[in-house]
Amino acid sequence: MPSAAAIDQTPPTSPASIPAMERDHNGGMHNGDGPNDEHRMKMRGRILRRSASFNVAHAVDDLEPGTGAQSIQRALSLLNLVGLIAGERGSGASLSEVASISGRPKASVHRMLQALIAMGYVERLEEGGYRLGVQSQILGQLAQKSVDPLVTESESSLLRLAELSQDTAFLTLRTGSYSICARREEGFGEILNNALSVGDRHPLGIGAGSLAILSELSPSEVDAQFEANAQIFDERYPKVSIAQLRDIIDRARVDGFVHNPGLFAQGSWAVGVPLRIRGGRPRAALSIASIADRVTGPRVERLVALLRREANAITEALSTQADP
Repeated sequence: MPSAAAIDQTPPTSPASIPAMERDHNGGMHNGDGPNDEHRMKMRGRILRRSASFNVAHAVDDLEPGTGAQSIQRALSLLNLVGLIAGERGSGASLSEVASISGRPKASVHRMLQALIAMGYVERLEEGGYRLGVQSQILGQLAQKSVDPLVTESESSLLRLAELSQDTAFLTLRTGSYSICARREEGFGEILNNALSVGDRHPLGIGAGSLAILSELSPSEVDAQFEANAQIFDERYPKVSIAQLRDIIDRARVDGFVHNPGLFAQGSWAVGVPLRIRGGRPRAALSIASIADRVTGPRVERLVALLRREANAITEALSTQADP
């Protein structure tokens, strides 16, 4: 196993010390985004997080009204929303925030939350916010017994990727015409990528891992995914160019990896590779994200080499499990 120093000769840059003129990999100087680079990544990351929460909250909007199934699914979508928001802060999710993101009246949201509290799936903190309750925690523990083998096998690989790159590593899974962040591991560097967290859900095409999955589909299948999400792209991702996404996908089919030049979270650059599971449909990818200075030039090749090695390790482990 090579050391972190052998893989990455460029030490992580402190957010407080990113100069307006940054050194390139050869020791020279180039015009960078300077101190604003990480700030922009954080700001755009927060917007993406809200889009991810919106996607979770509105997952059932197109179902026929008046059905029992819709009521159940709306309650579950609120449960997911509380989990996502409360996971980011100790004070929990506020009623006004849950209502605002879900687009539903406060009174309706409050009644649904009270029902979830009565069942133990949500609890209210003394500060007034909401978080997942004991029953949700128990379900999470029970779910560990039937967790997707792909998620289990990726744990060690993501830890190695984060340690060797000193950046943030992700496992992305496909669910229908969307992708979801299933795992993330942060390196020990000072650049933390907050554009994608576990549970975040975006249309296929948003993010390096998601694009890597699309690069394994046929052009007609890619077209079908973009058409399925045309409205959500228009409403929630108005600055995203589908034509540019197609160009990245076409390039990835040639190169074997995706290079995302900060399209979605300004300042958040990433590389990703698909996970090719024997006999299975394209449904997963690994990626590494950081600021532009750490995902450009010769370092891209080193990151891609790490990703490919771990992707091979995961697929080999899964193939071994499947053979018996």
